[in-house]
Amino acid sequence: MKKGRTRSEADHCSICCLPLPLDADGSTLFKACCMNILCNGCTLAAANFGMEDCPFCRTPAPDEERALAMIRKRVVAGDPYAMFNLGNRYCFGRYGLEKDTTRAVELYERAAELGLKDAHYNLGVTYMMGKDVRRDTAKAFRHYETAAMSGYVSARFNLGCIERNVGNYEIALQHFLISAKLGHDDSLGDVKRLFIAGLATKADYAAALRGHQSAIEEMSSPDRNLAIEFSQWYKNSV
Repeated sequence: MKKGRTRSEADHCSICCLPLPLDADGSTLFKACCMNILCNGCTLAAANFGMEDCPFCRTPAPDEERALAMIRKRVVAGDPYAMFNLGNRYCFGRYGLEKDTTRAVELYERAAELGLKDAHYNLGVTYMMGKDVRRDTAKAFRHYETAAMSGYVSARFNLGCIERNVGNYEIALQHFLISAKLGHDDSLGDVKRLFIAGLATKADYAAALRGHQSAIEEMSSPDRNLAIEFSQWYKNSV
């Protein structure tokens, strides 16, 4: 478990260079024009300056059809992140594409072969769930492990859950400690539960708390806090 204790540069916003929030729901934005993921803080800051184009590459915001064409062009060029994103579109049936899990897995596999940890994680989830594909827990574990060693926090947490569920509490604790120190809320909760059950020490829990708080602070900024406040205001107003 010596690898995957830090997040990669790919997990940082391309503008502010801060680690991206782990909760991607509404806190980050994928830009098909430049294959970048931007945090909501930078996106809102750009909008407040009247910038309607991509804050990173200044390309006008494309509609879904044009965005899909941009992604396909990057797939042809051999971009693993484009393969991953096109796979997501097939997996969930978005951008006018018919849902096709088989095609999604093919694209994830290609991206994974090129070393993309996000693709390994999605393959892990797909094979573990066994929805629309044959369930293969061994293959899921291998993909989770590869993603975790590359710093994919949720993959590390899932490995901990797998070990915990079969009674390997010492190994599970080590996984949870790593992901908790990277800011993963559920991992911190699992360390606490292991501590209460007498399966983790007070020092383990204290270290997880300190690491978690430090990671949360690293992922925070005034612009991101403002974006969260704006999002909450918008949800309450509609």
